[in-house]
Amino acid sequence: MKIRIILLLDSFIVAAWVFEAIEQILKERNTELVLAVINQKPKSSGKKSPFLYRLFRAIDRKLFLKSPDAFAQEDIRNIKGWDIPSLPITPIQKKYSDYFQKEDLDKISALNPDIIVRFGFRILRGKILLIPKLGVWSFHHGDNQFYKGGPPGFWEVMLKKETTGLILQRLSEKLDDGQVLYKSFSQTDPLSVQRNANKIFWLSSFIIPRVIRQINTKGIDKWEKEIHSNQVPIKSEVPLLTPPASGKMAILATDLTFRNIFRKIKEGFKKPYWEIVVARNEGNVLSNLSVINFHSIKPPKGLLSNGSFWADPFPIEKDKKTWVFFEDFDYNSNKGRISVAEWDGKKMIDPKVVLEEKWHLSYPFIWEENNEFYLIPESGEVGKLFIYKALDFPFKWTKVGVFFEGEAYDPTLIKVEDKYWLFVNQSPHQGTSAFVELYAYYSPSLLEPKWIAHSLNPIVSDVNCSRPAGRIFKNGEKLFRPAQDSGLRYGHRVKIQKILNLTPEEYKEDTVAVLEPDSSKKQLGAHTFNFTEEWVFSDAYYRK
Repeated sequence: MKIRIILLLDSFIVAAWVFEAIEQILKERNTELVLAVINQKPKSSGKKSPFLYRLFRAIDRKLFLKSPDAFAQEDIRNIKGWDIPSLPITPIQKKYSDYFQKEDLDKISALNPDIIVRFGFRILRGKILLIPKLGVWSFHHGDNQFYKGGPPGFWEVMLKKETTGLILQRLSEKLDDGQVLYKSFSQTDPLSVQRNANKIFWLSSFIIPRVIRQINTKGIDKWEKEIHSNQVPIKSEVPLLTPPASGKMAILATDLTFRNIFRKIKEGFKKPYWEIVVARNEGNVLSNLSVINFHSIKPPKGLLSNGSFWADPFPIEKDKKTWVFFEDFDYNSNKGRISVAEWDGKKMIDPKVVLEEKWHLSYPFIWEENNEFYLIPESGEVGKLFIYKALDFPFKWTKVGVFFEGEAYDPTLIKVEDKYWLFVNQSPHQGTSAFVELYAYYSPSLLEPKWIAHSLNPIVSDVNCSRPAGRIFKNGEKLFRPAQDSGLRYGHRVKIQKILNLTPEEYKEDTVAVLEPDSSKKQLGAHTFNFTEEWVFSDAYYRK
């Protein structure tokens, strides 16, 4: 049975992100667009924004207009195969809200919609909210636990919030207080509201089909039950925000300008630098994570050029030796290659480059099976993954072939029963960030993989815990997934995610531990976590 959907629009001319969202809905199986309701008298939700706010946004857009532009104007009638009937209506307009007239409600109700999607109109009130079986769906481009109102993506930049939220909600009579159907978090742009809003609006283009997929996969009853149990009460003190008055805008813009000038000056003097760190494995890394005493592994003097570094350590034990594969970033060529060295408990012995391509390589995920060793490093720059086999471990490798077609960051493999699971970060659109979303694929074969996408991809949509940070490991009967938290900055810290459920149709995880950078050593980040029976390896980020 198809899910019947009605669109609420202010015009056939829409923002590019809405155009994309409608295209994505049309592509989703078991869905049917049955009507486009067009508002004949669209009206602003509030009074005209203050002058300095409008001036700031115009300058910001001029300076930081991002391509592709989520707010460029498109005509939905140009969507290939568009033949959706339309209903022009004039709503009853009150101060901030729109109500539908009875004859329009009757026409809409007669189509028996399952979902009404609000891409236009103002705050909706009245019986329209009760007509669709699964509710009226609407986006709030912000975290409803942080603020109600708007403007989208603005206050997060001004108030230095680490992340910018995005929710799809089922509307109720109360403003921004409907049931949350989907939530995502992206890293806040430190400088530009335009860039910040651009990426979250593009991301929202893909969310409605994901929720429909959840309904189709789980069934309506189970989905409704989960939605109900996942609701988090909104804090009573959440403010209703609006564009700032001109005096406040002047203060905010001045602060934004000067703090970013100082940031750029500081970054100009202190370049990014990573180093590998190590500690003894004292047992049960989960319970000891917060007290692990790491120390730095310094590359041999004169080996690395200025600006080059080591990162992404993947240790493996063979013949009573600990070998560490790592990203060996060369500043002069501006790309990484994969090196290996023996760790003797005090230093890396005789590090050697073992993989180098014309493109950047990092995150040397190593896999052992049937006494054979394989490397699956990240090669996101070329839009595919390759798998390499050891001819003479650990120094000689040959390329077996393409392992995965498509963008794939920080590939992480785990075998569960008869399936190989591949976890990678991807972006659904060139206007979105690859830091935000984790995708899972499974295959019955390692060397001749035929990857099948998880039914609920992406399985995580949160920059705080999506991107892989090392091998998935077992503790007792449970699997644990190291994940990067890049909310504050790229590679800020590592979270350990306990995998509660992993099947082709289900995925659930919870954060159970956090590895923080050591601020006493002026560390700013950590984005890898791997261990052997004897050693725990991570990496540390600095500005030096």
